[in-house]
Amino acid sequence: MASDASALPGPRSFRAAGPTYIATIAVGHGLKHWYIAAFAVFLPLIVEEYELTATGVTAIAIIKQFGGGFPNFFVGYVSDRLSGYWHLILPFSFFFAALFMMLSGLAPWVWPVIALASLGGLAASFWHPPAISMLSTRFPDRKGMAIAYHGSGSGAGEALGPLAVGFILAFWLADDWRLYTLLSFAPAVVISIGMFWLLSGAPRQQPDRQAQLPRLSDPIRLLRYPVYVSLAYANFTRSFSHFGLVSFMPVYLAQDDGLNMDSFGVGLHVGLLTLLGVVFGPLFGYFSDRIGRRVPIVTAMFVIGVGMLIIAAIGETTIALDFTLPLTSVSIQAEVLVITLALAFIGLFLWSSQDVVNATAMDASPPGLQGSTVGIMFLSSLSGATVGAIVMGAVVALTGTYESIFWLGGAVAAPGALVFLFAPLRRRTA
Repeated sequence: MASDASALPGPRSFRAAGPTYIATIAVGHGLKHWYIAAFAVFLPLIVEEYELTATGVTAIAIIKQFGGGFPNFFVGYVSDRLSGYWHLILPFSFFFAALFMMLSGLAPWVWPVIALASLGGLAASFWHPPAISMLSTRFPDRKGMAIAYHGSGSGAGEALGPLAVGFILAFWLADDWRLYTLLSFAPAVVISIGMFWLLSGAPRQQPDRQAQLPRLSDPIRLLRYPVYVSLAYANFTRSFSHFGLVSFMPVYLAQDDGLNMDSFGVGLHVGLLTLLGVVFGPLFGYFSDRIGRRVPIVTAMFVIGVGMLIIAAIGETTIALDFTLPLTSVSIQAEVLVITLALAFIGLFLWSSQDVVNATAMDASPPGLQGSTVGIMFLSSLSGATVGAIVMGAVVALTGTYESIFWLGGAVAAPGALVFLFAPLRRRTA
């Protein structure tokens, strides 16, 4: 089979070209994450506005992660049933994600704010199954790299979104996050229309007549294969650590006596969790296509776990050191520098490793069940995020310190490196 199924029937134009196809889906993915990731920068402002405690932050994280995570069980099935309409699902997913985020800025009370932001996450969850299915079916021999470009788009959104939003709030809008949600909706309408136009000119997915008809139970039935159990474990633990940090780290950075970061500083450090993965992700995917998936997954799990444990150890240090950058008068706290470098190092693998895991899942996907395969992967990922928010919230409440999230995140992620030295990565068909 050709590595780029551009020979599929359809209009021949630049919109049908492989690079345009990948770029549209990857950039759209990044913009979707830009809109959703803005909430991490809003969070300290919401906490201050409504005087929320750690319990309140935990409740917010649970609601948001559940709203965006549990529907993946159903979304994968919908994607498989509507495989001829994948080009419509993506722009609609983006539009409604932005719409609900805008409506959250109009809500006067905290729980409607969270409910509407969660609906934004629900709308966003309709993106991944069709998007990854589109890429893996059109580029069957290069799915690792194609999915990695898609992941790099999301990484760019997760990294640049909080950075840009934090800058806009801090320097232009006086931390008026509600005004930001209103101003950002108009571009979302234009982007949705452009995305629809580009995808409508590309070749459509042709139904596989030999594939079984999708059933609602398919995502769960896939777990009878050990490969999906191991991959679900990888996504669960990675998301436990990643999104547990995203739920509580912004408050830690803003309120810790030794840090006291403003919105720009919070956005910068949240963005670092994915920044380097934007560039490294496609290379990571390329090598996974060439040398296999195991080595990249093991390496990523090890680096993520150790990096978080280093941040935890630095956070517990009571010695305060400052130094001045050479040839400047800029003074930097040693603690801030180590946290910044460690987050950047973690970000090298944190986001891109998910793409390799998803490519592994698509390698083993039964015909006609690509959407269900993606659905179970993202259900496990967002289940980990929800459980991570609950457990990390409980740990913060028990210890009275936000530094504990790094100890817990590292302890959960690090063992995955050992597990994946031996975990099955292929589906047995016999």
